[in-house]
Amino acid sequence: MTALSKDTPIIKSVGEKVAYPVLAATRIYQGSAVGLTAAGYARPYQLGDRFIGHTPEGMNNSNGASGDVSVTVFRGQYYMLLNLSGVAITDAAIRASVYVQDSGTYSLRVGFKIGEVVHYRESGKAIVLVDTDPQFNVLAETVVLADFTDNADATGYADLSTQLPEGSIVLGWQADVKSGFTGDSSATVQVGEAANVDRFSAKTDNSCFTADVVGTAAPAVAANQGYLAGAVTPRVTVTGGSDFGGVSAGEMDIKIIFAPTLRV
Repeated sequence: MTALSKDTPIIKSVGEKVAYPVLAATRIYQGSAVGLTAAGYARPYQLGDRFIGHTPEGMNNSNGASGDVSVTVFRGQYYMLLNLSGVAITDAAIRASVYVQDSGTYSLRVGFKIGEVVHYRESGKAIVLVDTDPQFNVLAETVVLADFTDNADATGYADLSTQLPEGSIVLGWQADVKSGFTGDSSATVQVGEAANVDRFSAKTDNSCFTADVVGTAAPAVAANQGYLAGAVTPRVTVTGGSDFGGVSAGEMDIKIIFAPTLRV
C-alpha cells in the first residue's frame, strides 16, 4: 500500500443497480431472485448462494462462457411485490420475515431471509422490503417427525438440507413449534452438528413438547462454538422423555441466525 501524496478524486459508486457476470450456460429470467456462486458468477438463486438481489431485465447466457455477459440487479433496500402463499394482514403489522427458496419461490417459513412484509396487498400477495446487505442472515427450514432418524435411545435427529457457509459466526436459533413432539412424557430440542449436537445451543433443554416459539443464543464464541472454520450441516436433535420411538407427532420451523460470511 502507498499513502496518498497528492489530491485524488473520489470515485463514488451510485445508483440502485449493479451488474454481475453470469455463469456459463445459464439463463436468468426477468424478475428472478439472483444468487452468486462461490466462484462469483450470477445465476438464478439457489439455497446456499449469496443473495444479491432481483433482476429487472434478465439475461440469457445459455450459449456463453462464464463472464461473457452480465446481469443487472437491484441492490441495497428496495420494495417489491411478491407472491407469498398464506400471507395475512397481520404479517405486515409484525413485519414478518420473508424467505427465498429459488429464483421465484418465496415463503414465510422456509429458505434464506431476504426481507420483511411491510404491506398486505391481497390474498397471496404482499409488498416486501428486500435487503441485499442485512446485518445478519437467517436460514429457515421446516422439520417434521418423519424427517428424524431414531438413535434407538431417547434422541432422534434431522439434518437440514442447506449448509451454513464457511466463515460464519452463528448467533443462535429459534424454533417455531407448529405441532408439539408428543407421544412421550416430554421433548426438548437443540441445534448443532453431527459431531457436536449442541454446538449452537447455549440452552439445551428448550421444550418442543407443545406448540410454542423457543430459542437460544449460541455458546460463547470464545469457546469457538459459534465460528465456522468450514461449512457446516446443521443438525436438529430432539430428546424424548425416555424413548424417541414413543414420539408420535411433531413439526417445527428451525431458524438459524448467523453473521454474514467473512472470507479470509
